[in-house]
Amino acid sequence: MTYYNRRQFITRSTLGFAGATLGLSLLGSTAQAANVGGYKAIVGIMLKGGMDHSDTLLPKDEDSYLALKALREGIFAGHNSEDAQSSRNRENILELNVSDAARFNGRRFGLPRELSAVRDMFNAGDAAIVGNVGPLLEPATRDDFETARVSLPKRIFSHNDQQSTWMSLGTEGSRKGWGGQFADAVLASDATANPLYTAITASSQDVFLAGDLARPFRVPGTGQSITLDADRIRSHLGRGDDSDAARVKLNAYLRRQSFDHSNLFRKDAAGSAGRGIDNQISYSERASNATPLGTIFPDTGLGRQLGGVAQAMSLRGALSVNRQVFYAAQGGYDTHDSQAQALPGRHQELNDAVSAFRAAMVELGTWNDVLVFTMSDFGRSMVGNGDGSDHGWGGHHFVMGGSVRGGQIYGDVPDVDTGHPQYTRKRGRLIPTTSVEQHAATLGRWFGLDDGELATIFPNLNRFERAALNFA
Repeated sequence: MTYYNRRQFITRSTLGFAGATLGLSLLGSTAQAANVGGYKAIVGIMLKGGMDHSDTLLPKDEDSYLALKALREGIFAGHNSEDAQSSRNRENILELNVSDAARFNGRRFGLPRELSAVRDMFNAGDAAIVGNVGPLLEPATRDDFETARVSLPKRIFSHNDQQSTWMSLGTEGSRKGWGGQFADAVLASDATANPLYTAITASSQDVFLAGDLARPFRVPGTGQSITLDADRIRSHLGRGDDSDAARVKLNAYLRRQSFDHSNLFRKDAAGSAGRGIDNQISYSERASNATPLGTIFPDTGLGRQLGGVAQAMSLRGALSVNRQVFYAAQGGYDTHDSQAQALPGRHQELNDAVSAFRAAMVELGTWNDVLVFTMSDFGRSMVGNGDGSDHGWGGHHFVMGGSVRGGQIYGDVPDVDTGHPQYTRKRGRLIPTTSVEQHAATLGRWFGLDDGELATIFPNLNRFERAALNFA
């Protein structure tokens, strides 16, 4: 059994929709070295279910295309790839103008037309691809994997565990994410920063934003509202005078305005809950008084989330923040079957949402101050699973923003050949060549963290030849 003292309880407690403000002095932190000048934000988009990288970054050259098609007959048939109108017909794949194409020995790459805006960002230099990235403790090949002669991440093919490992470097149940630790470093370096609005989720309370100082604050998406204020919800408890009195009492109860108890844990929990409601109301009032963005976001789950992220960025001055870490999520990527029916819609939703987000950042004048990146449980098997694909390991991901050294593929994209030593023998799963830690450390360095802070957050960096990539 684990026992907590009161300080630990206060530090670790959160409130569903909105974390309560925690004084930095509670943790006795000393200032670190993070550079917090100007404004910067990173936006992580978790693609839940395991995005099929081989049906996303597509081969455009004929030899690679035919090799992939032979390994995935059911998937290509599901896409009706022989049809001249099919998005998986080689002629319709949108080619990427890869500036470092020479290192791929004549291989060419493209994206499906559902990702047309992402392709345009890549070709304009506003987006890059990080190839074959995934959880690693040290470099590994197929022989290493089969003989377990190197340390390997735990529960590699498990959805929940690998989502957690991407976000926190540990399996399900981990308590701190690297996004939250980025926010911690900023808060420890900037006494004027508002800890309440440094780590913001437009989705669920996943581990990515959890830190020691930082707590995820949830913001509503476009066209949505989050309110815990009983006074404002007229439909609750009726509409008569007695009902108004009941609402006042309910609101006082929710805010714990008259709560008193000799048990300090109960008292602290009540205070945290009450502050969380007040904080949410305060944010909602700021948002309602702000000038609306001119950019129209798509009315989809991810579109509404990124609309909420953009609105929060528009309030950065009023919220007193120079650094922010955001989190959004999109589901539907667990494509064991009917992949051709499911994946194009997921791609289109992602494409339209990030396209609108870029437009909003240009409108706010912050596109150069933002990095958007995707992550997922894992990639999927190269060898098809009928008309779908199976759980994998490494995968290819997008990084977008005005500061990205775009038009390039960072990391590696192994040949379409399951005999390659970076594929497992069973089902051709990619073994990552770039670790999540290297990928995330690149984001952290751009965000302002120094090498010491990054080494603390990412303890395995020294096991790799490069501590970070250079996409930003």
